[in-house]
Amino acid sequence: MANSRTSSLLNVVAGAICISFSAVFAKLASTSPDVSAFYRTFIGGTCLLIIAVLHHRSALMSLLKKHSVLLCAGGLFLTLDLTAWHRSINILGPGVGTILINFQVFFLAIAGWIFFKERLSLRFVFAVPLALAGLCMLIGITVDSFLTSEFSGIGLGLSAALWLALYTLMVRYIQMQSPSVSPIAVVALVSLASAASMGLFFIWNSTSIAIPTATDGMWLFLYGLVSQATGWLLISRGLPGIPTSQAGLTILIMPALSFIWDILFFARPAGMMELAGSILALTAIWLGTSSQAPAK
Repeated sequence: MANSRTSSLLNVVAGAICISFSAVFAKLASTSPDVSAFYRTFIGGTCLLIIAVLHHRSALMSLLKKHSVLLCAGGLFLTLDLTAWHRSINILGPGVGTILINFQVFFLAIAGWIFFKERLSLRFVFAVPLALAGLCMLIGITVDSFLTSEFSGIGLGLSAALWLALYTLMVRYIQMQSPSVSPIAVVALVSLASAASMGLFFIWNSTSIAIPTATDGMWLFLYGLVSQATGWLLISRGLPGIPTSQAGLTILIMPALSFIWDILFFARPAGMMELAGSILALTAIWLGTSSQAPAK
């Protein structure tokens, strides 16, 4: 039992590390935010689809027959999430952008309160102002900030968190309706539905998806393979084997490492105020995550 839990924990940690590089790959590629999002979902979704076909072929057909509309809705939410998030990290940087998108835990808790009559714990009530305080310290929000691009970056990051929460709820609902189906099959189809929705948008607007250089192609390939396919494959394997509270704390590796990568790779200034703000924000996200544990 102990070995099994350790193996599950290592899978989740490894998956979180893979996903922590998402913003780095997106920042390094010189393609537009929308094109980067397309290649992430197309490449990652294709890799996951190959795995699903090899191991869960019957589940794929069942999902398509029963939940085609929900899969398309999940794909649309993922599209809106990624396009908003990419714009946010272009303005605020990978570290802050990734911390912002993890504010999805608050939207998930509010959705549970509104739609599923779940109680909001004292932890959650305490976590919200703590998160806002951490965000203000992290970015250095002042009255003048409301007139700068940083404020629009915050808005985009929070809207990405909202869309990610809706995507997460949609995926959870599909899995609840088909509990025997592998999460890999669900994420594969939703990812490809997202890529298809962006493809239709590009055709409608005559937008080119050409990759400027071989280096950009490498970053986009790694983005899809490492962040979308490998990361979620490892996490989906590991999550069922560890407690929910431990899972929430472990997945915080993603925004924490993204902030570190921002400092190391993009020379983000990080004084005591910014570091304290990041710790406050991450603590608030953990409190928000652990406050949902009894409801799961």
